[in-house]
Amino acid sequence: MNEKIDFSDLAAQAKDLYTNVLTTQTNNHSVRMSVFSGQYPWHHHPDSDETFICLQGVLTLEFRDQGPVVLTPGQAYTVPKGTSHRSHGSGRTVNLSIGVEGRATVMEE
Repeated sequence: MNEKIDFSDLAAQAKDLYTNVLTTQTNNHSVRMSVFSGQYPWHHHPDSDETFICLQGVLTLEFRDQGPVVLTPGQAYTVPKGTSHRSHGSGRTVNLSIGVEGRATVMEE
């Protein structure tokens, strides 16, 4: 895809409680935009790091083996492959996630 992407416009169009859309691909990576509030379940990606970039709201990344990381607009954090994590949006949160396209996601309890 070689088009301008307006993340603000895409976020404004999101009306569901949880929206996750593929915005673009580069080399073998995908850039997805999530709009949500609440908590996403525990999971990990065995073969790929995942980078989160907060665009709007407050995004908290929680981990089983360390304290949380809180991201505000303009901040980013990379979760290493194999790391159990979940995300929590305090109110409506918009973030980008970047990872290897087609990466496995293992849901946990």
